Amino acid sequence: MKFKYYIAFAILFIIGTALYIYSLDSSTYTLSTPHQAQSFNLPVAIWVAIVILIFFILSLVFFLGEWIRGLVAKYNNNRDFDKITQQIIDQSMQQSFTKQNYKNYHFDLIAKILARFRLTPDLNTPLSSAYKIDKLFDICTQIEGGNEQDLKKYNPSEDNEFFIKNIHNKIQKDPKSALEILKSTHNIPLKKYAFIHIAQKGKDKDIQKALELSKDFLDKEMLKEVFIAYSQNRTTLQYQDIATLCQNACYDPKNYLKLAQASKPFLSPDEWLKLFEYLADKDENAEKSYLYTLLDLEMISEVNERLHIRSQSEFIVIKAYLDLKKIGKNYPLEVFFALDT
Repeated sequence: MKFKYYIAFAILFIIGTALYIYSLDSSTYTLSTPHQAQSFNLPVAIWVAIVILIFFILSLVFFLGEWIRGLVAKYNNNRDFDKITQQIIDQSMQQSFTKQNYKNYHFDLIAKILARFRLTPDLNTPLSSAYKIDKLFDICTQIEGGNEQDLKKYNPSEDNEFFIKNIHNKIQKDPKSALEILKSTHNIPLKKYAFIHIAQKGKDKDIQKALELSKDFLDKEMLKEVFIAYSQNRTTLQYQDIATLCQNACYDPKNYLKLAQASKPFLSPDEWLKLFEYLADKDENAEKSYLYTLLDLEMISEVNERLHIRSQSEFIVIKAYLDLKKIGKNYPLEVFFALDT
């Protein structure tokens, strides 16, 4: 019942009751106040109406208190709902959250339950009608679709999948931002992605700058992309640069061998030979790749000279290849170096 209807009903009830009692008994009753000379002489019907009116006023006070209590409860519930919504957002974007104090016991219990789960947005779900949640889902959907979004207010952790994809989208749409990522304090995987993007699509000056910024975490995968760019004449590298890069990336004999095999098609025989001679002189791990280069170029005498100064137990497989070659047995060179033919 609406409050105004209750007031109207109460007024009509009081008036009706007073009139009915007055029709039955029109006598009066005198009320004297203690310790005072005053007295009130009113019809009995009026006294009954006054009693009912006092009851009505007290009921209004009671209802007003309940109404205020309801407003406070609604306010607290709304705040608790905002807190638990924010906890869900923080857990999904930051993998952590700040514990809040809740007025409602059930919200507090739900918050504790959710704290035991790792939350990840499922974009293939219907709208929740909770604005903050649906807004986050809309942003994540945009990111999934390849569009860069502003995630600053969510302060996502760097291992959050949508944060990572958002950085990838930014780099894809604005190649210049890749260098900014390399200059930033972002984690190594994001910097590696930026570096590889520059190596694959950047110009020589960008690749050189990326190499300078990435020297502390350069690895084999990143270096592979640099050598591809080198083979496509998109960047320039000196022998000394290549030797330093390989050593910084901790190249082992297998890596050098793969580099020798991969670089053969785009280097002239003379340049190919000089490069791996230089690498072998700078790094013992490159010796086997240099022997592979010599054998591929049929420079048998030079191979024998290199093997002569090595111990008898070294490069047994290569010596076996030479022995077989002496008796006319020809096999693919890559087989003896465990390379794909």
